[in-house]
Amino acid sequence: MMDTEILEMLDDIGRSSVARLTPAVTIPGETAQIRREKVLRTIHGTILPRRLEFTAANGDCLAIEVNSSRVTDVLRVQSGVAPDFETESREDLAGKLAQLVSDIACAPAPLELISLQPDTALEADDVGITYSEIEAACEGIELPADPIISIVTNDSEPDDTTAVDAATELEATDTLAQLFYEGSERFAQGRVLADGAGGEALRADGKCQAGEPLHPDADLLARFAQDLAGWDADATTTMSQPQLIVMRPSGGKGAGVAVLNDGESFAIAVHEARKLGAVVSLWTSLKRPDG
Repeated sequence: MMDTEILEMLDDIGRSSVARLTPAVTIPGETAQIRREKVLRTIHGTILPRRLEFTAANGDCLAIEVNSSRVTDVLRVQSGVAPDFETESREDLAGKLAQLVSDIACAPAPLELISLQPDTALEADDVGITYSEIEAACEGIELPADPIISIVTNDSEPDDTTAVDAATELEATDTLAQLFYEGSERFAQGRVLADGAGGEALRADGKCQAGEPLHPDADLLARFAQDLAGWDADATTTMSQPQLIVMRPSGGKGAGVAVLNDGESFAIAVHEARKLGAVVSLWTSLKRPDG
C-alpha cells in the first residue's frame, strides 16, 4: 500500500469516527439469526478472560465469562437458574448455553455488549465449553426470521376477580423464601429454610442438614431471626421486603452466603463465591413480574 493510500485511509477513519459516550457496543442485526451469529462470533473472538454482558432493548441480560473462545461460567440469565458447570455434563451445558444465546438473540433489538474484567481470577480447571460445541448445539434451535408482534385485545384480558384469585392461590402455596430455597439447590453447598418469627428450621439440605459441618443449631437461627427483625425495624422507612442479603469473602474465593428474607420466613444458601452470578439470576427470576 502506498503512503498516500495510507494517509487517505487514516483521513477517512478520522472523518467517520464518532466518540463513544458509553462502554456499550451495539451488535448489529435485523434478525435473531444474525444477532445469534454475532454473539457466537464475539465468543469465538474473545481470547483473554472477559465478562461479556449482552443486554437487549427490554433489559434482558446474558452475562457470561469467556476465555480462549470458551464459556467458563454463566453469571446472569434472562430467567430461571444459570447452568451449573460443576455438576452438569458437557453435552447438557452446550445445549443450555446454545439456548441462552438463542434467547438473547430473540430478545428485542438493539442488542448491546459490554466487555469487562472478570470478577475473580479463573481457576486452572475452568476449561469451559468451546465455541464449536455451542455453535453445533445452536444448529438444532430454530429462530424466527422476523420480529413477532402480538396484539392483545380486551377480550383476552383477565377480569379483576381472576387476577385476585390467582394472587391468592400463589400466596397460599410458596413464599418467596421457599422458592429461593428450592431454586438454590442447583448451586448451594448447603441451604436452610427457617421461620421468620422465631428462627425455627423448617427444612435443611446439603452441608446444612443435621450431622453436617455447616448445620446451624436452633440458638443460632433464633438469634439470626432476631437480627433480621432488628434490621427490618431499622430499614422500614428506606426499603421494603423481600430483601436479598449477600456476604462473600473479600478475596473473591471461598464460600459465600446468600439470605433471602421475605418477612414470613428466610432462606440461607451457602455457595462458592464464584457462584454469585447464579444467586443474582435466581433472585432476578423470582422478582420478575411473571416470576
